[in-house]
Amino acid sequence: MDISKSIQRVLGRQRFICGEESQEFEKEFCRYIGVKEGVAVNSGSDALFLTVRALGISKGDEVITVSNTYISTVDAITRNGARPVFVDIDLRTYTIDTLEIRKKVSSRTKAIIPVHMYGHPAHMDEILEIAREHGLLVVEDASHAHGSEYKGKRVGGLADVACFSFYPSKNLGAYGDAGIILTNETELADKLRAFRNYGQRSKNYHEFIGVNSRTDHPQVGFRSIKLRT
Repeated sequence: MDISKSIQRVLGRQRFICGEESQEFEKEFCRYIGVKEGVAVNSGSDALFLTVRALGISKGDEVITVSNTYISTVDAITRNGARPVFVDIDLRTYTIDTLEIRKKVSSRTKAIIPVHMYGHPAHMDEILEIAREHGLLVVEDASHAHGSEYKGKRVGGLADVACFSFYPSKNLGAYGDAGIILTNETELADKLRAFRNYGQRSKNYHEFIGVNSRTDHPQVGFRSIKLRT
């Protein structure tokens, strides 16, 4: 019944993309995770791709990530022209082995993308320590970990940026593809909102080349209801 009412509300408002429902869900999910800014996009894959692009990672750069992940993690790196540098897993958690990360850092390394696999959070304290030592960005791939906690804090609010997928099989699934990017950096969030909408912050004024990665409102309504339950 709640889902039916949500659909009827969207049909009644006649705002199907990037309107009130989308903004409401972004705020709800931010409160749930404990961050300031949320940017809803059309998939977890695009969340990762747009994040890497917005962080300025490109040709000649390297990004350290784990070998045990879905291709979207790596695709986000290579599509932006950067080189993925793989690290094997910790056999206790199936997440990235932090002892091996240090061996892979080079002068070209720009970021680390740990993956919270099967709901198991990566060892974020060690990852963040390595990042601070070398001036690296950290992007959480939290597509498998909605609601997971690391030392009392929900994953997705532990690093510079976090990416979630709402693919139907995920812990918080939509009825199709959907995703969100979370950060505490307002300037980065504003840039991501432009990237997802053809590079425009105001209608028909395109500041740079972006993509169409907007989220649709029926999907937003489903997720809002599931998030509350």
